[in-house]
Amino acid sequence: MSEYELPLVFFTVLCQWAIGSIIAITALMTVQPVWLNEEARFNRLRSMALVILVINIIGSFLSLLHLGSPMGAYRAILGIGHSWLSREVVAFFLLNAVVFIWAAVMFRFNRHRALVKSISFVASLAGIAAILVSAQVYYQMASHPMWHTLITHLSFIATALLLGFVTISLMVAVYQYRQGVQQEKIPGLLLTGILLGVLLMLWVVLWYSHGVNGQGQMVSSAIAVLGSGLVGWLIFGGLITGTGVATYLYKQSSISIAGATLLMLVVLSAAICGRMLFYSGVMSQSPWF
Repeated sequence: MSEYELPLVFFTVLCQWAIGSIIAITALMTVQPVWLNEEARFNRLRSMALVILVINIIGSFLSLLHLGSPMGAYRAILGIGHSWLSREVVAFFLLNAVVFIWAAVMFRFNRHRALVKSISFVASLAGIAAILVSAQVYYQMASHPMWHTLITHLSFIATALLLGFVTISLMVAVYQYRQGVQQEKIPGLLLTGILLGVLLMLWVVLWYSHGVNGQGQMVSSAIAVLGSGLVGWLIFGGLITGTGVATYLYKQSSISIAGATLLMLVVLSAAICGRMLFYSGVMSQSPWF
């Protein structure tokens, strides 16, 4: 395994991005039912559902590249009774099925708004469960103190919230920019989701910093993380830019597609850097086992 296990980096980040986006869409439907009832707005959600489905499928596929024999991936489920890795495989197989059904409902049963809202809640819960199972794969490794902590779970949740709520908030802002809607505020729940993701990510960074005062492998992991140039981009692209997006959208309810794309790429790249640090903090240690 390499220091930066990129297949796992992109698997976790992309799938958490998809999950966070579903949660954010569910929140948007709840606080602003007009996105369910107005055809033009709902069509925008349908387009996003397709994008989210593709992101989740690509992320899941990339996880296979981590295996020595991708064609033998089916054997991973054989240990579901005792292995969290097997449970993760099953969890994400089921998640892909749920997300596919969710996207299909958005397109096929778009007139049944109550059904759309209900399946969105189900998909959100399935996504949260998948994130927690995925985090447990690393938490169970007691010999690696950087992973054997609830910060692992918070890190994964932070990525989902930050990416998902930034994505849907920018989607709403771009829609309002194109429609010339200036007086309608971005839902406060979406902006709160962004800030919650930022706060959880800050908590993770501070925990890494506190690890320097620890002992043994934790010190080495903390030094490896904080000594990497990637942490600077994580702070700028994740914490600062994430906060900036929420602040800007609180004051301005619209943004151009170019501006939204640039901001999304910055935040996404920061999340990728954060996950690279998550792996390298442990994988850079020798011996690994």
